[in-house]
Amino acid sequence: MASGQHHGRLAAGGKKKMSREFAYGMGLLTMPFAIALSTKANLGLSMIAAPAYIISEKAEALSYGQAEYIVQTLVLILMCLIVKKFKLSYLFSFITSILYGTLLDVDLYLLRGLEPKTLLFRVILFLLGMIITSLSVAFFFRTYIPPCSYDFFVRDVVAEKHADMRKFKTRFDAAFLLLSLLLSLLLFHGFVGVSIGTVVIVCVNGSLISAIDRFMEKHFEFYDRFPLRKYF
Repeated sequence: MASGQHHGRLAAGGKKKMSREFAYGMGLLTMPFAIALSTKANLGLSMIAAPAYIISEKAEALSYGQAEYIVQTLVLILMCLIVKKFKLSYLFSFITSILYGTLLDVDLYLLRGLEPKTLLFRVILFLLGMIITSLSVAFFFRTYIPPCSYDFFVRDVVAEKHADMRKFKTRFDAAFLLLSLLLSLLLFHGFVGVSIGTVVIVCVNGSLISAIDRFMEKHFEFYDRFPLRKYF
């Protein structure tokens, strides 16, 4: 709907209104913070976040955020090869990835003094990180602006190849889990960035994202505040 059709704070049915541009901003702000919390918890990252972390731990010249630039750029290149085309939205997904990586480094810097000493504290940080990550993904679901290349890869390849979303996402996650394990074993001869928390995320992440997405659907009406959708 056009923004001119939305006046006031409440939409029909008592739902609160939220612009899709605001949802993008919230997703972009909350995702890096969630990953920073999960990193501090040191109980295992998601299979998507782990490869860049493993690379940054091995290559001291690279920060975690900078390693994200590299991994996400490779994902975008792979997407272009699969769909055999390039669109302006791909470029903006790259920009989102750069912003994400930069904010991740900023959040890690701001949390540099946070060193959890007890297992309970680590578990709390891990749970917060997992919940906020799911929230950020749900925000990205509600915007037309291209998200980080991981989510954009799945969305665009499924659309271009008319694939089954659930099956393709499962395969994508499995591929990144395998990549994380291989990188960890090859670079460190052990498990770095991958632990019990990774397994927990694999088991509950989809259900948690779905629950938050249903909550948003029930309580919010999303609309385009600016006429930018046609450019993406």
